[in-house]
Amino acid sequence: MRVLPVKSLWFIFSITLNALGNSFMIISNLGSAPWTSAGENLVFILPFSVGVCIIILHFFSFFLSYFMKMKLKFKMIGKSLATAAVFGVLIDLFLYLHQIVHVPDAIGVQYLYLFIGLNLIAAAICIYFQSSSVYLPTDFLLKAFGKLVKNYTLATILWTAIPLSIGLIIILFRNQVVGIGPGTLLFMFGLGFLIDQYNRWIVIGKASYNY
Repeated sequence: MRVLPVKSLWFIFSITLNALGNSFMIISNLGSAPWTSAGENLVFILPFSVGVCIIILHFFSFFLSYFMKMKLKFKMIGKSLATAAVFGVLIDLFLYLHQIVHVPDAIGVQYLYLFIGLNLIAAAICIYFQSSSVYLPTDFLLKAFGKLVKNYTLATILWTAIPLSIGLIIILFRNQVVGIGPGTLLFMFGLGFLIDQYNRWIVIGKASYNY
């Protein structure tokens, strides 16, 4: 029986941890990561679960990357899309488990869930970038924007503007705020700091990378 390389196991663990962190942010009901919040809002207009809507957004982001002339090998495309599909399914699984175990309604517990979610995602991204060259499609889109405008500060703004615009349009249409809140702002402006901290604590192989 073939044994998976250690870095492959770390990569699988990071995707699972990332999905778990996103589920905590969603259940907190205080705002999610931009792309996740767009998925939460798409549920209102599409007959799919949050996880499936997130998968659709990842596929959409990949096609945007393609039209922006992001060059990727066919094998890498397949691995990236497969990773996105697993990621979405895991989010749905963890949301289901949250519904069985506990959905907080006390504001203090909601912020605790938000804090847990942010830290899980930051740790997951730290592991994720160190353990594999296979990224989620949205990461390739960020790279495409960076290559286009040659400035990752502006690229990040453009990158987050897409899911936020999708979410805000649906929110205005349904007249109900879902997925966007203080957690979204904390993700956008605080996640980088958390990733830097986890990069100091978690080192896989010989090097750690800052993103």
